[in-house]
Amino acid sequence: MDSCIETLDPRAQIHHSYGMALRDFLKRTPLQNKEEERYILSIDGGGMRGIVPSVLLAKLSALLEELGDNRPLYAHFDLIAGTSTGGLLALALSAPVERTNLIADTRYISYIYRQEEQTFWQRVRRQQGKESLSGTLPFGVDINTLQTLYLKHGKQIFPKNQGRIFSQIFIDKYDCEPLERFLKQTFKDIPLSDAVVPTLVMSYEASTGRPFVMSSSDSHGFLFWEAARATSAAPTFFKPAYLYDRQELTMQTLIDGGVVANNPCLYAYTEAKRLYPNAKKFHILSLSTASSDFTFTVSGAGTGVIGWIDPAKGAPIQKIYATAQMQVVDHIARQIPGVSYTRIHGKLGEEYKLDATSTLALASMSKGAERIYEEHEESIHEYAKLLAARTSFDQLTLGPKEVVPPQQQLPSPLESSANDNPALSSYYSFLQRYQIEETTTQEGTV
Repeated sequence: MDSCIETLDPRAQIHHSYGMALRDFLKRTPLQNKEEERYILSIDGGGMRGIVPSVLLAKLSALLEELGDNRPLYAHFDLIAGTSTGGLLALALSAPVERTNLIADTRYISYIYRQEEQTFWQRVRRQQGKESLSGTLPFGVDINTLQTLYLKHGKQIFPKNQGRIFSQIFIDKYDCEPLERFLKQTFKDIPLSDAVVPTLVMSYEASTGRPFVMSSSDSHGFLFWEAARATSAAPTFFKPAYLYDRQELTMQTLIDGGVVANNPCLYAYTEAKRLYPNAKKFHILSLSTASSDFTFTVSGAGTGVIGWIDPAKGAPIQKIYATAQMQVVDHIARQIPGVSYTRIHGKLGEEYKLDATSTLALASMSKGAERIYEEHEESIHEYAKLLAARTSFDQLTLGPKEVVPPQQQLPSPLESSANDNPALSSYYSFLQRYQIEETTTQEGTV
């Protein structure tokens, strides 16, 4: 009984509490109280309008460099997601670039250090532990070359001599062979599971009628080019992608993910929650392809079956479904607790089809993307500051501690345009910048 009374001595309690507090303090690290935050890049579908997000990505990359951050763009994100043309960009960003036919950005070597466990006195003095070299970040794709993929290969994928007008009622508008050849040459036989950062692209399984998520963390044995083919198999433009699922041991009939999630940010958020269950905050950067909201004036006539699917009116029912889908995603994403949703969207001033490849259309889309960036420059700058501030890269597999950048031949600088017509100066400058040849037909310049 006496011993129990002694333990209740206030002085003993104070001493005991102080000892507990000291032990807790010494165990606690400076980062322990910081909530885990994750960053998601989501890119919409939109065919050749993929030029828009490609320009925005180049702007974001340049902005990070201005902030003193020279790390590869992919390394700033914990998940990169895309649909259709956005899926192609997502895969280009996350592919091990030195094994692809893409151009690597080897200007900088990014060394990653980890903090060693603190010593007793470092904890007492609230000092950081010593840093030791963990490895390097693998090189990423040269972001400035992504736009060039559209400008130089668009006409190969959407050749105008294959634009079947009447026969499109019965068969697909384009042969898928040029698209598949381009994808195979670009990504070769790299497994999707080898992505340098967690990656997700959307498709749709037509034979079972369900969304089909193709993820690097659960790849089903698919290759990069196969994922690209599946997510971009736009109905009426290309036939479905018939791919062998090496996990389910069955054939999948996959079509463009835009039919279910043209803006894939909600699927990306779900995947990120699965990959990072302890994260308390998700920062989503969602890049649009500048599609326009479709409006349709309903009159007494022409609202039957033919009126709603009339191609002369832009197939109203299909466009209304697509517009509504995008609006719903935007609305929900902004309401999710713990999600910061930065949506970059704008109008090009003119509606361009998925297969618009004329030089004037490409130049106009590129210029429109610059304008969209200017409209959202403040929000993009705020997001870039968050990316530049991150110091943890646990979502990545680091490369060796020492690397030697491969030798790459830089393209020769282009001379400025000699055209004297002010109205056409930007047009010819665009041609010259990307080394695009102007060709003329009876219908005009293409």
